[in-house]
Amino acid sequence: MRAVLWLSGLGVLLTTPAFAQSRALAEAERAYQSVDFPAAHALAKKALEAGGADREQTARLYVLLAISAAAQGDSEAAKAAFVSALAVDPTLKLDKGLSPKVRDPYLEARGYWGASSERLALSAKPSSDREHLIIQLSDPASLVSKLELRIAEAGVATRPSFQLSATPATRFALPSQLRGRSYEYSLRALDRFGNVLAERGSDADPELVRIAPAAPSKGSTLAPAPHTRSYLLPATLGVAGLGAIAAGVVFQLERESDARAWNSASCEQAGQTRIQQCQGVDDSRERNQHLALGFYAAGGALLTGSLIALIAGRTTSSTAHAGWLGCGVAGAGVSCSGRF
Repeated sequence: MRAVLWLSGLGVLLTTPAFAQSRALAEAERAYQSVDFPAAHALAKKALEAGGADREQTARLYVLLAISAAAQGDSEAAKAAFVSALAVDPTLKLDKGLSPKVRDPYLEARGYWGASSERLALSAKPSSDREHLIIQLSDPASLVSKLELRIAEAGVATRPSFQLSATPATRFALPSQLRGRSYEYSLRALDRFGNVLAERGSDADPELVRIAPAAPSKGSTLAPAPHTRSYLLPATLGVAGLGAIAAGVVFQLERESDARAWNSASCEQAGQTRIQQCQGVDDSRERNQHLALGFYAAGGALLTGSLIALIAGRTTSSTAHAGWLGCGVAGAGVSCSGRF
C-alpha cells in the first residue's frame, strides 16, 4: 500500500512544475538556514535558471541570492539581486538583525528604486474600437524578457497562450471570435528563464473585460445565451489537493528515514545521550512529521473543495432560474435579465 501511495505521489510531483519549484526553493532555504552561503547561492541560482517560479517564489529566490552573495563578499552581485527582488516585491523588508555586510547592498538597491521615477508595472485595457487589448509595460531595470498573454471568451476554462515582446506598449489584436464579446485574460511579465516578475490576473482568477451586447433592433427578440460552465476552479483545487498530498507523502518518507536514523547505532555511542548525539535528526523528524500532517490536511481540504465546487456548478447550471428583478444563480456567479 505504501509503495502504491509513493508511486501515486511521485506521478503528481513529476507533472507539477510548481511543486518542483517549491522543492528547489526549500532546498535553498535549508542551505541558508544552515549558514551554508555557497550552497544557498548555488541552489537559488539553479532554481532561478530552471524557470517556472511564481511571483512570490521569484522574489524570495532573489533575496536568497542577494544575501548569500553579500555574505561571500560580492556586494555588486548582491545589489543587483536586491534590485530584482525589490522590483518584484517593492514591500520587501530585511531583518534588522542582519549584518551591515548584507544590509548595505539592500539599502543601495532601495536607493536605486527611490531615485527612479518608474517601477516595474504591467497593465492592460481594451481599445476604444474593442478590437484590441492595449498592454503597457514599465521596466526601468530591463528585467523583463517577454510577456505571456492567456485570453479566451468569458467562462471558457482553457485559454490559448500568446507570447509577446517586452515593449513599453503593445497593441494586441483580439482573435475574431472575441470581438464584440466579453472575454477574460491573464498577463504575466517573465524574465529570460520564464520566472514571473509581474502579473495581471491569473489562471484561477482572470481579469474580465465585459462587452455590452449591441442593442436589438425594434421588434426583435433575443434568444437566451447558453450557460457555459467552467471546470477551472474544481480542476485547480483538485490538482492543488493532489500536489499537497504528494508533498505530505514526501515529508512522511523523510520523517521515516529520520526515525530509522534516530533508532540506529549511530545515535547510541557511549559517553553521550541520544539527544546530545542526534539532536538534528530528532528536530528534522518532528519538522517533517508536522509538515506531512499539514500537507495531508491541506490536500484533503482542497480535494473536498474541488468536489463541492464541481457539484455546486452542476446543480446551479441545471437549476438556474430567475429570481427577484430577474436575477438568479448560474454556474459560479449570478446572471440577470429583464429591465431595471
